[in-house]
Amino acid sequence: MSRKSPTRNGSPLYWSAESWAIISLRLFLSLRFILAGLGKFKGEEGYSFENYYQGVIPWMTSTFAEKTNLPGFLVVPYAYTIGYVEIILGVLLLLGIKTKYVLALFALTFVSLAYGQMLLGDGKSVSDLAIHLMITAAALYLVRHNKLEALR
Repeated sequence: MSRKSPTRNGSPLYWSAESWAIISLRLFLSLRFILAGLGKFKGEEGYSFENYYQGVIPWMTSTFAEKTNLPGFLVVPYAYTIGYVEIILGVLLLLGIKTKYVLALFALTFVSLAYGQMLLGDGKSVSDLAIHLMITAAALYLVRHNKLEALR
């Protein structure tokens, strides 16, 4: 079989290391975001909107109002949307829809989360988010090798 055979090039057995790397990074990042988003809806009795609207949102708005100089008109919409944003972006990345753009939104989300943690003075969370940002940057670098993409 010749090296340029379409059968050989199409088989996952012959994908490059870069192709496997982007698939692995996509899987990791998408599951990380989906679980982080769902975690905001989880309470003692399971998942519910009540947990998000009566637990997470008041906690975020009060924490950032008391401990930072961020204005409420920025914090409140962020608190109301971050759980949904994480779930939606995670699902889009998992399905391979507009991967490059979704990864760019991942990076911006990690930067915004890290900025909030910087204002709170939580160095450990900032470091963790910086690692996730580097993983996202690596995925963005490798996105051209993405073999499993539903919508380019």
